[in-house]
Parts: sequence; structure tokens; C-alpha cells
Amino acid sequence: MIATSPEHAVELLDRAFNEQDIDTVIGFYEDDAVVVTEPGRTVRERAELRRFFERAMKSGISAKQLKTHVIEADGIALFLSRWMLEYKDPNGEASSRELVATTVFRKQPGGEWKVLIDNSLGPQVLDA
Repeated sequence: MIATSPEHAVELLDRAFNEQDIDTVIGFYEDDAVVVTEPGRTVRERAELRRFFERAMKSGISAKQLKTHVIEADGIALFLSRWMLEYKDPNGEASSRELVATTVFRKQPGGEWKVLIDNSLGPQVLDA
């Protein structure tokens, strides 16, 4: 599916992630995309992205956007969001965590928006 805006891309990406559709998730990222996995660590390239997202999906986590804002200029968009990470804690109990994300999208020649930089941890990267 073609994402017609950064907001649309995140909506589709979250749906695919929550449905554990790895191919669709990876399709929303540029070939040279960078994903922050934890403060001080990133993954690059499709094979690394696939491994990272497969592990995340197997752990049973899900994502839900709470509030978003986009700043766009000349085919580049900064997507800011407050989002909820839902997961099971080590005791198997349902738990959640609210995070702030900063994501950079680039509009492709065909009009589709794809992720170039995915920092779902937002300002937490400063804690590295």
C-alpha cells in the first residue's frame, strides 16, 4: 500500500507491525534507513532491519500513536509523536510505556513517503 503522507505511513506501519506483517513494515523504510534500537545503538540496511523487527514482533509488543505532529519542507518531513508501547513484563503481566518519537520521512519520486530515520525513543537517545 502507498503511504500518501507521513501520518498515513505511520498508520499503515503501526497496523502492519501490530499484525506482525514484517514485509509490509520493511517496505515503509528506505533501503538506507537507520533505526535507533536503544540509546547509542542503531541498525541499518534491510537485513538488519528485518532481524530487529522480527525479534520485536516475536516478543509480542504493539504500538499505538497517542498524539502526532508533522513539520514538512521540500519532500522531507519530521514526524513527532507521543506513542504507547504495550508489552508483557518479565512476569507475563500486561504493561505499557509512553514514549516520544522523532522520525524523518522522505517523499519518494512516485509520491510515497518512506522512513529515512526512525528514532522511536526520541529524547531517550540523549541518555546513551
